[in-house]
Amino acid sequence: MRRICGLGLVLLALASLAAAGCGQPSGSPVNGSRSSDSKSTGRIGAVLPTFSHPFFLAQKRGLEEKAKELGVEIDVRDGQDDDVKQTSQVETLINLGCEALILCPRDEDALVPAVEAANRAGVPIIALNRRINGGNVLCHVGADDAEGGVLQGEALVESLGPKGGKIIYLEGTEGSSPQRKRSEGLQAVLQKHPEITIADRRFAGFQEDKAKGIMTDLVRRFSRGEIGAVVSQSDEMAIPAAEVIQAEGWKETVVFGFDGSRTAFDAIRKGGLKATILQDPLEQGKKAVETMVAHLRGQSLDPEIITPLRLITQANVDQFQPAY
Repeated sequence: MRRICGLGLVLLALASLAAAGCGQPSGSPVNGSRSSDSKSTGRIGAVLPTFSHPFFLAQKRGLEEKAKELGVEIDVRDGQDDDVKQTSQVETLINLGCEALILCPRDEDALVPAVEAANRAGVPIIALNRRINGGNVLCHVGADDAEGGVLQGEALVESLGPKGGKIIYLEGTEGSSPQRKRSEGLQAVLQKHPEITIADRRFAGFQEDKAKGIMTDLVRRFSRGEIGAVVSQSDEMAIPAAEVIQAEGWKETVVFGFDGSRTAFDAIRKGGLKATILQDPLEQGKKAVETMVAHLRGQSLDPEIITPLRLITQANVDQFQPAY
């Protein structure tokens, strides 16, 4: 950490000499902001978990499009799916003088030090999509992941019927707020339905290749007809899971996704997926920038800015646009 901070000081000095950076590096914090000018809209910094996932690329596009629309500059950084990298990116943006930060953490606990660093520097910070378990955050912009888990659970109960059955649960990045909250929502429903049991649950990191490998292993462990459904915390895990079970001849096993990707919409139309939960990362990115600009212009914020979730099935798939 000392090496990172030392590098940050060098970067700050260079940025000051070159009159470059994200905003106004000079001046002391006033009311949690670098500048006392409530109308200021200096450059905003943003750090996302990764640029290698289409969900976060759509989120990045939303951040940049809304910033352009509102006439503000934004510097969006790739966390490369690494907690240390994300923390380093936050510190770099602070040292470059960014007036405000938007952070979508890979892990809600691991990024607390990054938030605390922003707090010490007087840089306001918004949590995007995922929550952060510490530090002073202005607000959270994103969907209610627990509600999404409930929607999945209710659709699962309806699909399996009164007899219930065994399910496989594919979870995302362990420790991330979507993984935890979506699980909490699903479990809240399953507690009322003991006829449905989780035969196996695995972490696949929201990644297609990991989900395919895990599902390939699980179809060898369980017999055809033994598993009633596969519930996945993302479409990127649901699609390969559906492909594996179809190849294995598990015709009676239904698959549920989450996020509402274009691929998931197509799979629902063809019967490969039973349903997905639509959330819009483009909308979330735009809302985060809009919210931060409102704060920089002196407006008060609600602590929770919730974007909608929708259950997508064959009955309504043509009524909505996919998230990405």
